[in-house]
Amino acid sequence: AGLAAEAKSARRDGFRAKMAIHPSHLETINAAFSASEKELAWARSIVAAFEADPASGALKIDGRMIDRPHLALALKLLARE
Repeated sequence: AGLAAEAKSARRDGFRAKMAIHPSHLETINAAFSASEKELAWARSIVAAFEADPASGALKIDGRMIDRPHLALALKLLARE
């Protein structure tokens, strides 16, 4: 539980990986750093919205303002999968 919490915290802080000192840690670390289906769906919706309106600098999706930095983040997330 401690390793899972630490790995999730590292991901929230912007880290993309964590070193493992034992093979039994790999599954926990991979789970913390892998994108969830919800995150992937969010990223796909952002990319699709900007593909539908490529000249736009900002869009409204699900009541939220989404702009180009969100698109860059979505593309990075999808590139990792």
